[in-house]
Formats: sequence, structure tokens, C-alpha cells
Amino acid sequence: MLISLRKLSSATAVNKKVLQSLRSETGLPFIKIKEALNETNNNPELAKEWLLAQAAEHNWTKAEKLKQRSTCQGLVGILSTPDHVSMASLLCETDFVSRNSKFLALLHESLMTVSCAPPSSVEEALALPTSTADQSLGEAIISTVGSLGENIRLSGIYTTPNTGAVASYLHRRADSEITGLQVGTIGVVISCDVMPSDTRPVHQICQHIAGSSSLEDLSRQPMLQDESMTVGELCRSGGFTITDFCKLSVG
Repeated sequence: MLISLRKLSSATAVNKKVLQSLRSETGLPFIKIKEALNETNNNPELAKEWLLAQAAEHNWTKAEKLKQRSTCQGLVGILSTPDHVSMASLLCETDFVSRNSKFLALLHESLMTVSCAPPSSVEEALALPTSTADQSLGEAIISTVGSLGENIRLSGIYTTPNTGAVASYLHRRADSEITGLQVGTIGVVISCDVMPSDTRPVHQICQHIAGSSSLEDLSRQPMLQDESMTVGELCRSGGFTITDFCKLSVG
């Protein structure tokens, strides 16, 4: 039975023993147990009923059971909007699921969500409302876990303003039927102070970052494609400076 009670302030004091007891009884995450206690004015019995009803409706129990499974497959997605260029890595257990339309839709939803309100961490991203506004991104992931039966994890996010001087690259690029969504197994996004008329050096550096095992002191690294020139030298010859970059990968 779903119980609807007035939501109290998150500042409501929560008894640690009650938290531990409900954790032991339900196996659900502490964050959900705290939410249940806030919803039910710290009533353990009502909180337990609320948790079980919500768990059944939103697949929390299945997601909790699967979350220890290894997630070595998945995709990196890149999405450009007029305001931002966003990148996210969404992991799963098998290559089969990574090609599923529901998984791709979840990756797209993740990118749309972080593009609308750029977060500073994955944890922040999971708490953001999705475009449908009836659930958070974390809840959307849990729902997809229940549907596909595999552990799914958002492992990385990156968002930068779309200044017109942003380039991206995807290694092992795969087809996506979702308009605007580009996917692969390694993704790189570079922001520059200006985008040169000849964009080839920028894209060469994207490929260098994708293939490099270390990104420390990037400007001094010899280019993988031509070791006679460093990344910094290529930037200077092209008349641009890298102001920021990010690399995300599967596995």
C-alpha cells in the first residue's frame, strides 16, 4: 500500500538505530531510508511500508541486488545543444545490453539532463530531475535496471559551454538511432580559446588524448601520430590554446 503523507523538512532528525534497523530489514540504501523516514515523520513502521511500496513500484530491490555486479561494458555518449556540449559514460554488464534501445535512450536522457543543469559530480547528476520531471536521473537508471535485468551505472559526466570552439572525438564510434546522440567506447571533448579555420590539429589532439595512457603535462607530450612534435607545439602552430578537456571511457 502506497502511503502519501506530508513531506517534512530534510532537516528532520533521524535516529541512527532506526536507520540501521530498516537497512537490515529492507536492504535498501540509506538515502532511501532517510527519505522514507522524512516522508513518515520518523515512524519506522510507516517508513517500512513506504519503502516496500516504493521499492516494488520503482525496482529498487532488484537494483540493490544487482549493484555489486561488474560493469565492464557500456557506451560513452556525446550530445551537443545550443548551450552545452555534454559527455557521459554509462556502464552495464554486457555488450548486448549496451546496444539495447532502452539503454541508448537512458544514455540520451542522462546527457539531456546534465545539459539542462550542469552538475559538478555524478552524485549531483543522479539527483537531477529528468526531462519528464516525474523522476530523478538516478530513479530513471533504477527503472531501466529493472527493465533490462543488468546492473547499470553512470560512471562519469562532463559538460562545457558550447562556445563554438569545442571539438569532440569518439573511438569505436557506433551507430545511434537517436538524433544528435553520438556514441563510442572512448570519448574526448576539448575546449579551445578559438577554433582555427583548419580544425585538423584540434581533432588530431582529440585522437591523441583518446589514445594516451597518461594525460599529465599534456602540452609536453609528443603527438602519438607524429612524435617529432609535442601537443603544445601543434597548438602554437595552429594558433589556438586548449582551455579545458575531458576523456571518458568504458571499462
